[in-house]
Amino acid sequence: MAKKSETTACKECGVLVSVPLHLGIGQYRCPRCEGLLYRRGQPFSHVIVMALAALTLFLPLLFLPILDLNIMGQENSATLFKAFWVVYKDGYYLIALLALWTGILAPVAMLVLLLAILLPIHFGHRPHWIRHAYRLYETMREWGMAEVYLISIVVSMVKLHGMGTLHIGPGFYIFILFFLTFFITTVWFNPDDIWLDDALEN
Repeated sequence: MAKKSETTACKECGVLVSVPLHLGIGQYRCPRCEGLLYRRGQPFSHVIVMALAALTLFLPLLFLPILDLNIMGQENSATLFKAFWVVYKDGYYLIALLALWTGILAPVAMLVLLLAILLPIHFGHRPHWIRHAYRLYETMREWGMAEVYLISIVVSMVKLHGMGTLHIGPGFYIFILFFLTFFITTVWFNPDDIWLDDALEN
């Protein structure tokens, strides 16, 4: 029985290449320029576990203190939710909403969409709306910038350090774990694997 293949164009040199479709393939490079045409991601079960781990960290991340600052005997705790709320109360509505969306809500939306795509496939179902969910996931990728918010927290820690006694709260470590699990999830997930499995079934 002949092996199935799919014709695709190399993104580097534009040549049309027939890529073999079989589950054993790890990666496939262009025969002309050696550009990467396909690299298989991690198994969907691994991606699902990592996405669930990231979502589990989300709720405590909102309310646990990230920083505790003591200035002349007055102690203030900053949580992720409180940081957004203070900026919003100060009248910077657009900045607060944009930071909330790009730093937290968009990454969480990406994780939810990823689970909505992969869980049915993992259990042997392939709903008709998967393509629409994936297009929405790709749109969310343009907005998800959790790493920018993490950098802003570190910069704030450096600036506030000279104003008083600064203590790092548990929320900061949870945010790092959230970012790492979120990053690993997106790196492990290769959407080409969904369409590859489709092609193998047809």
